[in-house]
Amino acid sequence: MSRARPSTAWERRAIVALLLLLAPATAAGSSGEWSELVDGGTTVLYHVEDERSAETVLAIVRLRAPGVAADMSLSRIEPLRVIVASTHDEFRDLTSGGVPDWGVGCAFPERGVVVLKSPRIVSYPLKLEDVTVHELAHVAAGRVLGDVWVPRWFHEGVAMAAASEWRLSQSPAIAAAAATGRLIPLGEIERHFPADFNDALLAYAESFHAVRFLAEEAGLARPSHLVPAVRAAGDFDAALEALVGMDRLEFEEAVEGFFGRRFTWGMLLAQWNPILLIATALFIVALFVRRGRSRRVVREWEHEEERATRFGRRRRPNSWE
Repeated sequence: MSRARPSTAWERRAIVALLLLLAPATAAGSSGEWSELVDGGTTVLYHVEDERSAETVLAIVRLRAPGVAADMSLSRIEPLRVIVASTHDEFRDLTSGGVPDWGVGCAFPERGVVVLKSPRIVSYPLKLEDVTVHELAHVAAGRVLGDVWVPRWFHEGVAMAAASEWRLSQSPAIAAAAATGRLIPLGEIERHFPADFNDALLAYAESFHAVRFLAEEAGLARPSHLVPAVRAAGDFDAALEALVGMDRLEFEEAVEGFFGRRFTWGMLLAQWNPILLIATALFIVALFVRRGRSRRVVREWEHEEERATRFGRRRRPNSWE
């Protein structure tokens, strides 16, 4: 059966909660009734048009979940419920609007729930295994950490490492940012990631390398091993002190220095990949073009301000809404 879109935010949240916590139901914006696949402690909910994707997701969970759990000293990730959203509206409802438009997955560790966009509605080639394992890692990390707070960059970096999502082709963005002094300080992505797609890509890249740097400095084989270490310390700052002898500010400065050393033209030349070199150059050119345009606008405002003052009136530049 189908259900009309709720008329209030409270009603929408109530329906989402019922879908996440109880038996299969039909959510706002859905394309029909929910079907389910069950294997042990894992249930995948989907609409009939996404049956093949649901089968793939279940196979990925069966194959990868044990390893993700073991790396974090967790016996198992299950019970787990994965929901494949068939429309953008459905995904937005199931995640309570908390994911940017470019997002394709979301985890609720305390509920053991993962929500994924159907590959059918994603405009670019979706690596379903990477996305699924990424969200599995969020669930596993959340269950191990419990109520121990960690920065957002730590959570995302661990999930990226678990899913082996880093690709050399992603290097130009972080190399260009490092070369032009436009890296995002880790302190700015402690609680929220940028909404802008390109800035978010940079934040993910920095998060991945920050947790890898932390694991290496701590002498741990994998970034996932950081999760039980933080849990054992009972506090993220205490864990940093125990693992690398730094407070959070000192660690952020050390990471910034690492980025400056690691992502250089020398690194790209050592790889000797012309495509990467060209891509990095284009990133840098784009950054300078944007900066040049901003400066030109400011100069125009200053010129107009000077003219307005000369004729006895002052003009305010337009404010953005």
